Amino acid sequence: MKGFATVDYVIVLGYLVLIAAIGASFYRRKSTAKEFFLGGRSMSWLPVGISLVAADLSAITVMGIPAWSYKHNLELLVMTFGFPLMAPIVILLFVPFYSKLNIYTAYEYLEKRFSLGVRVVTSILFQLLRGMHVAIVIYAPSLVINLVTGLPVWQCILFIGIFTTFYTSLGGIKAVIWTDVIQFCTVTFGVLFIFYMAVHHSGGMVSAYHVALNAGKLKMFNFSLKGSEMTSFWACLLGGFVLCMAPVTTDQAVLQRLFTTKSTRDCRQSIIVQSVITVPLSLMLYLTGVSLFVFYQSHSARLAGLNSIDAVMPFFAIRELPAGMSGMIIAAIFAASMAVMSAGINSLTTATVVDFYKRIFRPNESEQRYAFIGRLGTLGWGLAMTLVALFAHHFGELAIAYSRVSSLISGPLLGIFLLAVLTRRTTPAGALMGSGVGAAAVVACSFLTRWSFLYLGPIGVAATFVVGYLVSLTMAPQPPEKIRGYVYRQGEVVAPVKEASSES
Repeated sequence: MKGFATVDYVIVLGYLVLIAAIGASFYRRKSTAKEFFLGGRSMSWLPVGISLVAADLSAITVMGIPAWSYKHNLELLVMTFGFPLMAPIVILLFVPFYSKLNIYTAYEYLEKRFSLGVRVVTSILFQLLRGMHVAIVIYAPSLVINLVTGLPVWQCILFIGIFTTFYTSLGGIKAVIWTDVIQFCTVTFGVLFIFYMAVHHSGGMVSAYHVALNAGKLKMFNFSLKGSEMTSFWACLLGGFVLCMAPVTTDQAVLQRLFTTKSTRDCRQSIIVQSVITVPLSLMLYLTGVSLFVFYQSHSARLAGLNSIDAVMPFFAIRELPAGMSGMIIAAIFAASMAVMSAGINSLTTATVVDFYKRIFRPNESEQRYAFIGRLGTLGWGLAMTLVALFAHHFGELAIAYSRVSSLISGPLLGIFLLAVLTRRTTPAGALMGSGVGAAAVVACSFLTRWSFLYLGPIGVAATFVVGYLVSLTMAPQPPEKIRGYVYRQGEVVAPVKEASSES
């Protein structure tokens, strides 16, 4: 069995230097907030659409999904069906607002529709959710560095966190999007190559199919009605729908990419690209895990030295692939996580600077000053999330670690946005009270029942929406002029006359 060769180290280091150089090439000393956070709103649909896919293509996905199907089967794949299901809803309900309001964060829309208090609460919820995600994203590739070099995981975490923070702080959102495109291509090639090699060395496609089928690895539908069945069709479909829709409607890390598009048409097409690419790519990742199971069924002795199933894909790459290709695969895993971490800390910084520093504390500073604060904020968030990542091993299996956290917060958050877009009668206080009840319902269900965590998102959405609306009926409605243009089919979307007005 081979190990990591010198050429592999050269490829990985060369790739990291290349990505950092590309990211840093977007550095502009006197860039404005619009350029740093939104790329000047000049991006076209294809790179943004690919970047949306890359937003969820970290090592959590690239390592976690194959590890899951290696240990289990394909039942979690049903969650991915949420992407094509949610796309037309998002395009119809949310894109008209997001593409015409000249906003920097999604939470600005909630202030226009409700109040500053709702904006602050939702921005904080986002920062909690995305912060946890970034921490897990930093942790996952650190397992790979540990596998390759033998360095302690904590040192690996510090390396990947500090390195990615460096180039993100220089280039802003354009650096995020264009490095996303490069890293998406690298990841896709690496996954396809591992799948081919595993199947090829297992006797070919037909032989691999029969081994996987007899082992139950190709089972995809579990129609159990038990609430405790995490991978039941109903849990995966309902929970997957919420987990797929919530980021595209409420998560600044995803929405910030959409805000960079130059037109409503580009915004719509970006979402279509995401929904079209994600399902086949996810299927490929799950099948790669199955192919690795088949390979090690006939080569079980070669598993010696694997300390965690979560690292089975890089383990295969290092031990079984030719020199050079191992380096490409490890670079692909780094690529995935660097892309997601970069976008995550950039969006966290945007929310902090725009929703708090600019809106509340320093509303009258120059655009160059806000860009400078953004760079400092990127460094601060990157270092903070790197420290949190040191404890990420407590969060469970990579494939579901973030989904567990997201299920607790994304439901109430999505519920608030649906109240804003779909109802005229909901008041700011009603929305906040609804989200409080939604969060309480989620926590109660998670502690008092044995239901799958995938039901928590739909429960949070339903409780927030119903309670928020009913409570609002007991309050005085908002003036019609306050909500005109900010509710679906209630007047035209009110776009600011000047760019500066969106920044007040």
